[in-house]
Amino acid sequence: MSASQCLIPYVDPAAASPDVAAALNRMPMKRHIFLLLSHAPGLFPPIMNTYGAFFQSKTRTIPLLVWQLIVLRIASTLKCAYEWDVNAPVARVHGMLAEVMEQVAVCQPISPEDGQTMFNERQRRILKLVDEQLQTYANEPATVKYLLEYLSYAELVEAFYVNGLYVMIARLVKSVGINLDGEIPGLDDMIRAGVN
Repeated sequence: MSASQCLIPYVDPAAASPDVAAALNRMPMKRHIFLLLSHAPGLFPPIMNTYGAFFQSKTRTIPLLVWQLIVLRIASTLKCAYEWDVNAPVARVHGMLAEVMEQVAVCQPISPEDGQTMFNERQRRILKLVDEQLQTYANEPATVKYLLEYLSYAELVEAFYVNGLYVMIARLVKSVGINLDGEIPGLDDMIRAGVN
């Protein structure tokens, strides 16, 4: 095993509190990010409940590929390779085209009026929302109004939930470091079974 790239040790699931161990065991994939987040034992189980809610269409209002579009844009803009590596397979397995993922990674400024990209109108508006959030921590009222032509109120608010949670994860990873998870045998099948 190689040396840890993380400035703090990963939590040992066997030594974790029962609540933390239960939250870790509910996740179908074992990821270093969970072992890092579980250092906050009081917050970790509820955060994992929120995180897990994104995986299920019965609890998530925002479409799966919109969720992943936001996450991949955050990962690419904040240069968080770990976050990209964890989420790109989810996007790919559920049908995001490689060309779209490549364009997300480029991080070119998006204008809703720009018809020159391969993004559809809804995607352009979502990317503009995310880009403004990452640049200024706020959005222009026109951006929000424009996006509400394509998203419900619930979907818009969920987009902010996604933004907040995944920005926090990227900042944590970028600040303390993390080891890549390595190959997970059967990952695509786990994604198909566990993320809908």
